[in-house]
Amino acid sequence: MSKKQKYLILDNTLRDGEQMPGVVFTPKQKIELAKKASRFGVDYIDIMPAVSDTEKKLIRALNKADLDAEIIASTMMGRDHVDIALDCGVSNIALFTALSDLHLKYKMRLSREDNMNRVVEVVDYAVDHGLSVFFAGEDASRADLDYVVEFVREIEDRIECFIPADTLGCLTPMQTYGFFRELGDRCSCRLGLHVHNDFGLATANTLAGLKAGAVLFSGTFTGIGERAGNAPLEEVCVALRFLERRGLGLKFNMITDVCRTVERYSGVGLQHHKPLVGLNAFSHESGIHADGVIKKSRTYENFEPGFIGRRRRFLFGKHSGRAVVRYVLEKHGISDMDVDEVLVEIKGISSREQRSLTEGEVLELVKRLRHSDALAVSSGG
Repeated sequence: MSKKQKYLILDNTLRDGEQMPGVVFTPKQKIELAKKASRFGVDYIDIMPAVSDTEKKLIRALNKADLDAEIIASTMMGRDHVDIALDCGVSNIALFTALSDLHLKYKMRLSREDNMNRVVEVVDYAVDHGLSVFFAGEDASRADLDYVVEFVREIEDRIECFIPADTLGCLTPMQTYGFFRELGDRCSCRLGLHVHNDFGLATANTLAGLKAGAVLFSGTFTGIGERAGNAPLEEVCVALRFLERRGLGLKFNMITDVCRTVERYSGVGLQHHKPLVGLNAFSHESGIHADGVIKKSRTYENFEPGFIGRRRRFLFGKHSGRAVVRYVLEKHGISDMDVDEVLVEIKGISSREQRSLTEGEVLELVKRLRHSDALAVSSGG
């Protein structure tokens, strides 16, 4: 890997991910997910202690769990909320406030100046009590950029990182790149990304922001979160590894296990065509594609599926060709079957039942064909 920069990863699965309607993790599940995320290699795990006493107890338990990742307590704007985080024994907090005029006027009923003044007060209070402060600007992507810059300059010497949020996922990759370039040129603190997926651009926007100079990115495993979700951490990490050639120092072979665990505990099923971890991500039925993969996997796969803990599978159906049928027969030492006969039967079943057959079903089909042939021979046919 030629590019050695280690981006910082903030895992929001246990906080923003759980804000997805219908998702509720138990404390035991959260501890397991935190341990898996830490072993995978995330740098920070985000939890909001003010939500409930259960979350406070969870943070205290994770502080004793000897994680490599650090806990960040997402903290609402107020000294009393900072005190809650302090009582949980954390070293890092993520304060946040809205920055767009839309939010300030209709949701918070605050002026820009009043918003800034209260933030400065709480940031000073947190820093004076020994906390490392990360600051998230809600709806920053729809805010006046001059106000965002003015806001950041007021606090940048006291925070670890400023994270402007694309709360509605409404930027394009080019806009994201331009936003972070200008913010980076006009401010001196480190920048991070928090991107939502309302237009399906969260992964692309995260990559664009990193390209423009951000050093931290956040997201959730499988992309769960409010509305259409957050940037899927697995997608961003694998894209950085293979498309940007970044050496991230992650245990990529854990990705499938982590995502399947999130799927199971959240109850949010993965789309079959979900990149990387969906059922069909490394599945091949088309005759041309299957033939290519058999000869050289890179013809239709960017990398070996085992790299992220997956297995390749061939399916059989209307679009299959001789090569994949021959491949599976030879794989199981079957040399006495006519490939064309088996293929005709596969295509017939697939068309009638409107589905693909698994390798196991093809082997059962071969048994039935053998049995039919045997009966025909014994009856003198």
